[in-house]
Amino acid sequence: MIRVLTARRAAILRCIVDEYVDSGQPVASRTVVQKYRLPVSPATIRNEMVHLEEEGYVKQPHTSAGRIPSDRGYRYYVEWLMREEMPPEAVRRHLRQMMEGEAHRWGRWAQVTANFLAHYIHGLAIVTAPRTSPARLRWLELVKLQFPRVLLVVILYQADVREMVFPLSGDIGQEELTDLARRLTYQFSGMAAYQIRQALSHMTGTAREVLERAASILDEEDATECRVAAVEGLRELLGHTDTAYHAQALTVLEYVEGKGIARLLPEPSREGVGVRIGSENADEALYPFAVVTATYGVPQGPRGEVAVVAPTRLHYGRAVGMVRYLASLLSHFSQTWLGG
Repeated sequence: MIRVLTARRAAILRCIVDEYVDSGQPVASRTVVQKYRLPVSPATIRNEMVHLEEEGYVKQPHTSAGRIPSDRGYRYYVEWLMREEMPPEAVRRHLRQMMEGEAHRWGRWAQVTANFLAHYIHGLAIVTAPRTSPARLRWLELVKLQFPRVLLVVILYQADVREMVFPLSGDIGQEELTDLARRLTYQFSGMAAYQIRQALSHMTGTAREVLERAASILDEEDATECRVAAVEGLRELLGHTDTAYHAQALTVLEYVEGKGIARLLPEPSREGVGVRIGSENADEALYPFAVVTATYGVPQGPRGEVAVVAPTRLHYGRAVGMVRYLASLLSHFSQTWLGG
């Protein structure tokens, strides 16, 4: 859990994030004092920056440099310090006019949304097609095979059955497996993959092994259902980074095209918008990036996602505000197309 910072350290962290996002250069204590006019001395700022570094909120690229935000620092900023920016009225009016010009052409709405988001945030923009709610576990069964293999049977809420054979780390009898399956069904029935994963940190042993496999089955089901309707901005994404990051940027495309878009996109959590930062991503190749996502669609009906992938040195307030607005706009225009 992230500890709440003192008012002074929070103010300094905000200055470091804002300045680094704007300039791309490590932020020195002198810059914080001169540009942001904090009512303290450079020595005090330096001391507080050392504390922020010790607590993992900032880091120093090399000895003579200032500080840059860490993933932990960005997370604190997003949760506690960020000022969300609604797109200017002129931009909102322009977007509404473009959407109205494509009346009842949902594919074009998705394309307009992705194209605008990619250029506005300078990242890879993704719009997924509306679909029903994520796959959810109804119950599961475990069948002992020849050691160390077991058969996991997952029954989904839509009555579909999925099976997986995998090795267990311990030799467990059928009676114990049956009891474990019964307990896990009781505890996790009705949950989606992301909800099961949230509980994994509290699980150990065989139960954790089984739940990890069950979550992966649900992920595969979601990936099948989650269809990309529009994607724009690979050039924008590559334009942010040096050559060393190009391979990681292409990994993002692999998720979009085949690995499973559902695993790339975070669940909305910040009042309807999800933000996943750096090492919070599931794949190490995605650590250089942040992903901002919001859902759109008809209430109690099919839902899709609007998302943008960009380097962690991202103007988070602008990205969250734009993604939220585009999702609300798509929801509005989807009412007629989806019959909401």
